[in-house]
Amino acid sequence: MDIRYRKVKKEDGYEWYTLLDSVWRVAYSEIFPKELFDARDYAREDRARGFTEEKFLGERKIAYVAECEEKIVGLMFGSLDSDYEYFKNDFADLVALYVYPEYQGMGIGTALRDIFVDWAKGKNSKQMVIGVLKDNTKARKVYESWGGKLSEYEHEFVQMNVGYPEVFYTFEI
Repeated sequence: MDIRYRKVKKEDGYEWYTLLDSVWRVAYSEIFPKELFDARDYAREDRARGFTEEKFLGERKIAYVAECEEKIVGLMFGSLDSDYEYFKNDFADLVALYVYPEYQGMGIGTALRDIFVDWAKGKNSKQMVIGVLKDNTKARKVYESWGGKLSEYEHEFVQMNVGYPEVFYTFEI
């Protein structure tokens, strides 16, 4: 299987959000209510129209996609500036890393992580953080297999006015 990695482009918006929403639906179907997924599906066209390269690329942020047969099968977005006060200034933040379930286990997520790590190192980052819902045991096992250390910090990830516990893994890079 030939997987190609490239920086995100403006025209990737709809496919980006389709992948993101699809993976959310699979990963979080036992956590979030169905209405959340339906609302995301309903708003996908609008979200895609607001998709710009500037939103995801720049001196302090990076976004890549993985393509197989001209279809986006994985995505990654990261920043040198964590949105979480606890990690601000000290950690590069791997904000989003999603791969379609049928492409998981093929090294795509690891390759996207490595692109982020190489970029962050090139920007003089020494540590990175990845946030994940506490109940997402599959992703947590992946981050632990990568050598992530569970932080003491937890945060409420709010969706539809409900808070869901989010935990964080830190890495030396």
